[in-house]
Amino acid sequence: MKKKQERQIQPTGRAYQVTITETRRRTVTVHESELKAPTPDDAEQTVSDWWHNGQIILVAEDFSGVEFEAREVTETEEGGDGNGRMEQVQY
Repeated sequence: MKKKQERQIQPTGRAYQVTITETRRRTVTVHESELKAPTPDDAEQTVSDWWHNGQIILVAEDFSGVEFEAREVTETEEGGDGNGRMEQVQY
């Protein structure tokens, strides 16, 4: 059985990097008895500590929006494999 050859199309022209930013949002109620000092700053710090410690995990239901931002890539920034393909960047 002959293997079907796939024809690859080489990208040409200008390149763009598009950054996708997803936002998740949740409001957490903190009672005075859970705070060291009953102030808005301490409430924020307490919730920040809970989040950093994994006590609060934002999930799909907390999704509140997405933004896409594109910018043209110059040849010196392009990188890739020399054939115009961009490297994947993990954040």
